[in-house]
Amino acid sequence: MDTRTHEKVLECLKGKSYELLEHEETPTSEDSARVRGATLESGAKAMLVDSRKGSFALFVCSASCKINFKKIKSILGKKSQFAKEESVLDVTNCASGAVPPFGRLFGIQTYCDPSLVSQPEINFNAGLRTKSVCRLRIEDYLDVEKPTIIEFVE
Repeated sequence: MDTRTHEKVLECLKGKSYELLEHEETPTSEDSARVRGATLESGAKAMLVDSRKGSFALFVCSASCKINFKKIKSILGKKSQFAKEESVLDVTNCASGAVPPFGRLFGIQTYCDPSLVSQPEINFNAGLRTKSVCRLRIEDYLDVEKPTIIEFVE
């Protein structure tokens, strides 16, 4: 698997305190939380959204939440859907489930839900399904990414 996105994640976190964990591939957010020894709520779930016109945005929330597409429509001003697997790979150079919560790495806007901002530390896949950034302080994530904080979960 291509490691360029993983390397970019580590580069943008230079100087920040976190743990890098190598683990088995995890198919669900619950499995990821288990191998990380973390709560589901602290997982940063990053979802690429397609506005159906080739315009993409990254929506990041707590892994314990589900996104509400009516709220996303009001944010983007148009009907949207999850990006197809092929688009996820084209835009992020990652497989679905491995996308890190950094839209800036891909030249797209990042929206972060308060469900994640309320967590003191976050955990997420770092561009690969087998490597996670763990125990990154939420303040450090917000400082690096500078996402738009807006509610979009159910």
